[in-house]
Order: sequence, then structure tokens, then C-alpha cells
Amino acid sequence: MKDHVIISFFIPHLGCNSQCVFCNQKTITGYQSSPDYQMVSRVIADRLRSLPPGVQCEVAFYGGSFTALPWSRQQSYLQAVQPFIQRGDVKSIRVSTRPDAIDEPEMDSLIGYGVRTIELGVQSLDCEVLKASGRKYDASLVQDVSLLIKEKGFSLGHQLMIGLPASNLARELETAERVIRIGPDVVRIYPTLVLKGTPLAELYREGRYHPLSLREAVETALLLLTQFEKAGIKVIRMGLQPTPELQKTGELLAGPFHPSFGELVQAELFKWQAILLIERFREREVTNRLKVYVEQRDLSKMIGHNRSNIHFLKARFQLEKLDVIGTKGSEQAWVGVGLWHREVPQMVLSRQSFLCPE
Repeated sequence: MKDHVIISFFIPHLGCNSQCVFCNQKTITGYQSSPDYQMVSRVIADRLRSLPPGVQCEVAFYGGSFTALPWSRQQSYLQAVQPFIQRGDVKSIRVSTRPDAIDEPEMDSLIGYGVRTIELGVQSLDCEVLKASGRKYDASLVQDVSLLIKEKGFSLGHQLMIGLPASNLARELETAERVIRIGPDVVRIYPTLVLKGTPLAELYREGRYHPLSLREAVETALLLLTQFEKAGIKVIRMGLQPTPELQKTGELLAGPFHPSFGELVQAELFKWQAILLIERFREREVTNRLKVYVEQRDLSKMIGHNRSNIHFLKARFQLEKLDVIGTKGSEQAWVGVGLWHREVPQMVLSRQSFLCPE
């Protein structure tokens, strides 16, 4: 059971005063219109009734530059949440916005309404990529605003995109390094998609933009994920949610979309973690029949899409038999291995030890 739930509201394009080349918020979020005060209040009340006691609840406003809205509109949304905060049913609010749409007075106002997390649509920290993507700010602004958000006591999130125009792997890895130096609490990673009705769609039709393949996107996201995990920064999402609007015929023109993109990336990470562990184990045990163990919530990630990890590991190590066993526990992201007739792992490799070997 989840002990933390986010009640999300999407306000597509509200507050955006420019058109980024990749953006069609109505397609991305699946929402054609924005909620009003009454809808926000009603949805929160309905959702709270469905939650068991003891669950910490947060309200989030995504999909547009929240702090670029007229203050009266911001207040309307924030005030709709206040009765639930005052009763203790909702712990806090999070908002997403552009780095060039928030300043210190705005932050001071948000604190008073219970906003505790600000996610910035950073996308990239390479100035050429930002310019090619229609973002009207530079990397230095992102750093200044991010540090101010942290100084004010907010939790900071960075939303990044891979595969943007003018980008490449080196620039994306450099962006990740610069993000790590800034030190956000959480990061989201989204592969760039070519959506109908965007400037990027025109560039794609003209042959001036080439999206990443799914394999390239997974490999790039994996490199960023490992960098952030090494630095102790939590990656809370990879890939867009598979909304009906996004999956409607004709809306997605090209790009590395997969409804379980984040799972594909995590499966790749578990695969390499298991490879290292099995190599170590077979230095002391010669066998072609093994069991691999993970926490049960990680079972599908270890097995892989269409059992791809099992097929890969069996072929790589010439195994006659390989079972993946899920065990119940509190810790995740570890992998264990043992002889096939044993009931418990004989060797375990944590994610921390895998990423940061001594």
C-alpha cells in the first residue's frame, strides 16, 4: 500500500507565453480544458474518501507554467486546497513552472499557501539546445532560480528532456552533471516525442529533426538514471504517461514512446546489475542452473519486457535453467543469486554497491 499519494491537476498551456517546439500539453496530459475552483475541491474530496487512513496526501498542479498565471488564478487554485490542508487531510502542494516564470516574491507568496515543492521545466542546461527548443532563458538562469528555491526551503524538482533539437549524448550527459551540481531533490526524464500540431512536427516533416529510437532513448535515460542515483538524486519518473489522447491515432507522429518506458530503463539497469553479480558468483560456483532473487516489487523489472532479461542472461551465461524469485521485504533495488536447489540467495548485490563499488 502506498503511504504517499499525489492528487494531480493538469492545466495545459495555462501561463505559457511562448510555444516550445516540442509541446502540445493537451495531447501530453490528455486534458482539453483546465479545472476551476469547484472541480479542484470536488476531486480532492472524492479522492480523499477513497484513501485508507494514514496516507499522506499532496496536491499537484502540472501541465503549464503555474507561476506565470495571473495571481488571481493562482490564488483560486491554491485557495481550493486550503480547507483540506487546514484539516490535515492534505500535507502540501507542488507546482510546476518554467525557470523564467518565478521570482522571490512569488516564492514567498506560495509558501503561505502550503506549496512545498517546485518543479522546474528545465529540459536542458545546454544553451544551444534551449535556443533550438524555443526556451527563452539560458542555463545560468536555471541555476540561479534553482538555488533560490532551495534557499527558500522548497523541495526542488528538475524536469529534463532527452533527444531535443541540437542535442546529443554528450550534451545530455553534461546537462546531468550540471543538474547534479545544482542538487535538486528529484528529477524526471522525458524522451522527446513528435506530436501533431507542434513546431517540431514541421521540422520532422521537413527532415530537419530526427527523433531518438526507442533503444537510443532507453540507453540515454539509463546513463542519466545511473548518474543521478550515484549522486543520491531520486528519479521519480521516466517517460510520459500513456494517456488516451497521446495514444490516439495521428497524435503521435514519431519518437520513442512506450507506455512503460520507465520500466524498460529500470529493466536494463537490473539486467546489468545481475550480470555483474552472476559473474562474481560463478567465480566460486560452476553451474548452469541458477536462481536470481529480487524484492517482489522489482520482479517485473528483473524479468524484463517479454522476459527479455531472462532470455539474455540464459544466453550470456549458457544457463540451462534460470528462475527469478520475488521476496517480500522493505528494501528494493538489490539482486541476489544462488544455486537452483537453494531457497535463499547465497550472494547479494545492492544498487549502491553496484553503482559505487569500493
